[in-house]
Amino acid sequence: MRIALLIYGSLLTSLALAAEPTPQELNAKVVELMQSTKVNMRDGLDVPAADYKSDGDPETLEVVMLKDKKDGPSRVASDGQVIFLYKASGKKQQALIEEAFTLRAKAALR
Repeated sequence: MRIALLIYGSLLTSLALAAEPTPQELNAKVVELMQSTKVNMRDGLDVPAADYKSDGDPETLEVVMLKDKKDGPSRVASDGQVIFLYKASGKKQQALIEEAFTLRAKAALR
């Protein structure tokens, strides 16, 4: 019984690892998305940042310039569709763009 459980556990682990893209696949998808994605800039929000919904278009990346500190720090939405910027340095902006495209690439490869 223990051997069967070990084999079953090993199979599940192997399947989970097989589902993850390789670094090369992920990088290729990031490059592809960077070349094809349109960027929409938005200055400020009409709703609180926590309530903001992206346009839902997987072909666009929205960059929202936050005016108030109460809207939170610079960050990427969990789906990689929106980057919120509040007084972010160039280095921070670059890191957020990379994070957004990595999230989008992982989603596209699933």
